[in-house]
Amino acid sequence: MKTNKKITLEEIATELPFSVPENYFEQFALQIDRQIGYKTPQHRFIRSWMYAAAMIVAIFVVSSIFYSTNQRNLARNAENYESYVMTQVDEPAVVDYYVNNQSK
Repeated sequence: MKTNKKITLEEIATELPFSVPENYFEQFALQIDRQIGYKTPQHRFIRSWMYAAAMIVAIFVVSSIFYSTNQRNLARNAENYESYVMTQVDEPAVVDYYVNNQSK
């Protein structure tokens, strides 16, 4: 039978029980990429520019739609204001105003 010998920390402190192959951590990522068949994207730069251009065009289109809608609403509000003012003034007062201003 084997007897268990007590090992102290001072005895094993200088020994390295495990070893790692040279350049293992430097080559680890490349080896994993090869094993899973990962390929670096080649057109990533062009795609990012395409997405940026598409976003700029979309912003331009949406802003022009909002601008034209706002302009239509402003014109419609001006027409409604004129109609409102004309309904508040009675016709004889308008006729008197024009007759009195033409004589001056």
